[in-house]
Amino acid sequence: MIKFVKYQNKNEDSKAYGKWYARVKDTEKTVMLEDLAQHMSEHNTPYSPGAIAGVLTDMVVCIRHLVLDGRTVKLPNLAIFKAGISCTGADAPENFNVKKNVKRVYLKARGTGIFLTSNITRGCSLGEMEEYTKPKDENQQGDIENP
Repeated sequence: MIKFVKYQNKNEDSKAYGKWYARVKDTEKTVMLEDLAQHMSEHNTPYSPGAIAGVLTDMVVCIRHLVLDGRTVKLPNLAIFKAGISCTGADAPENFNVKKNVKRVYLKARGTGIFLTSNITRGCSLGEMEEYTKPKDENQQGDIENP
């Protein structure tokens, strides 16, 4: 179950000022690579957590190298990884300058297969976190169709 907390938009410049929203909240500690390797080793595999962690570590390094080489990397049922650029426009092609116009290079990751947004939405249930100061005017739980 995905846990959420309610919060109010307090940005007075926003059209949504005063409206209430839900925000996903982690309920446990972050799963680190070693934890993932341990979890994977317990699911009908002959590989040890150390062997799995080594492969995953090498995979991350290789994906980084490939993305920095301008390549797109697709892991089916997980994500497509590629680089993106955030920049400002120039009046003409000859006026475009990398140092002046490019603000940052960043990683783009888009879900694929079972991690497509539609598949995540269809497969999830939502519940309000118990341990936080809840707003006084609402106290409901819901699923994705009835938040």
